[in-house]
Amino acid sequence: MKTKIKKWAVLCMIACSVIFAACDDDKDFSYKGNLDLNLLSIKQARDLWDGTKCNVTTSIKQPLVGEEQKVDEFNYRLSLTLYQNRQATKDATVDLAIASDSLNKAIAMAGMSSAYAIYKDVELLPEGYYNFSANKVTLNAGEKQSEEVELNVDCSQLIKWVQNERGKSVTFVLPVQIQNSTSYGINDKTNTIMFFFDVTYVSPEYIADGEGVPDDHELEGGYRLVWHDEFNGTGAPNTDMWRFEEGFQRNEEDQWYKKDNAEMKENALVFTAKQERVKNPNYNPNATGGNSWKQTREYAEYTSACVVAQNKYAFKYGKLVVRAKIPIEQGGWPAIWSTGNWYEWPLGGEIDFLEFYKNKIHANLCWGGNKRWDGSWNSANYPITDFTSKDAKWAEKYHVWMMDWDEKYIRIYLDDVLLNETDLSTTYNKGDHGAGEGGYINPYSNDLEGFGQLMMLNLAIGGVNGRPIEATFPLEYRVDYVRVYQKK
Repeated sequence: MKTKIKKWAVLCMIACSVIFAACDDDKDFSYKGNLDLNLLSIKQARDLWDGTKCNVTTSIKQPLVGEEQKVDEFNYRLSLTLYQNRQATKDATVDLAIASDSLNKAIAMAGMSSAYAIYKDVELLPEGYYNFSANKVTLNAGEKQSEEVELNVDCSQLIKWVQNERGKSVTFVLPVQIQNSTSYGINDKTNTIMFFFDVTYVSPEYIADGEGVPDDHELEGGYRLVWHDEFNGTGAPNTDMWRFEEGFQRNEEDQWYKKDNAEMKENALVFTAKQERVKNPNYNPNATGGNSWKQTREYAEYTSACVVAQNKYAFKYGKLVVRAKIPIEQGGWPAIWSTGNWYEWPLGGEIDFLEFYKNKIHANLCWGGNKRWDGSWNSANYPITDFTSKDAKWAEKYHVWMMDWDEKYIRIYLDDVLLNETDLSTTYNKGDHGAGEGGYINPYSNDLEGFGQLMMLNLAIGGVNGRPIEATFPLEYRVDYVRVYQKK
């Protein structure tokens, strides 16, 4: 019997030696006849200890469209305890420290041992992105666990830094360690927690610009910003700058416009088209005339939104820059366009910087034609496959529409590719045909003070160009910003 006990003790000593030595090659943890149970640990590290490590890993990134920010601020509570939850017989206070030396050693070992592979290419989490509610922890006599100290990490600012400054995915580590005990020893295996933060860089193509530009922003060529909306707030857009259209409006479109369907969120103005029935308060089954369609429908089966710039934001000449993410489903009709702030349509002119319908991107100009309410057009259209065949994720990304407008030409670009060029010597209206005003002006090249174009942003559904309606609802159209520049 004694022989068996001796053999069992030897086996235990060998096992302990192997386990402890594997955790830390620099220390001899082999059993020497006694165990000190009065060792302090970070309780959470002790709970996480798996024989080799005490790690907490958190993955964060800028949310894409439809995603929510999963970790806005990281909170973790730390406390002090003795081995096996023993009751303290005396007070013990330790410092909470950042064990950067330990992290540097682990990083140095990353290429030498598979056990340290997790530390390959990591970086110490910089100061300024985290804080502790206290820098010391005390386990009081008679207690089994100390009060908790909270670690806070500002993940939103960390994401912003990675997105704007680093430009690549980064794994940060915060090695939190207890040191300098006033009494009791410290357990070298459960004295440290390694907090890993995997911050994924998201290409700016997929997200709205949360920074914007200052009011005095300038472009090359002597262009200064005259007005802009970055849509970086929440709720309804600025009513000093925009007004909402209501109800049925034009083109026999199927949606009922209402202001509830457009709101600022995630640094963009988001238009949401919904499949929902709305009672038409103007319903008249006996209505006649060109706009009778607005009355003969008892219900609208869809809702969406349209905003129009207030008259004081009319503009003429310069550069217009709009960044947007558009839906490309059949039946949707997103648009960035403008009409003249004077005269009956189309005598004031119309500029379609963007229209999408029937699987094509359109860029058009329209002015007065040979009869009333009839336009002369310079139109260009491009199958959406021209874009999606080169980039399968084209519709998931934001794109930039830009108009360059002077007295001689209007040029419309998409991501710096010219879509439409119009010679303004050809854009004179061909008479008012009973309208009374604006019949022979050039709506795009003139010296009429106060006359210009009013921006419109909308997501239409169906209508003369959008049917059949095959889209999946709700359907979203996002506008990141609108910026208008003019020569100094």
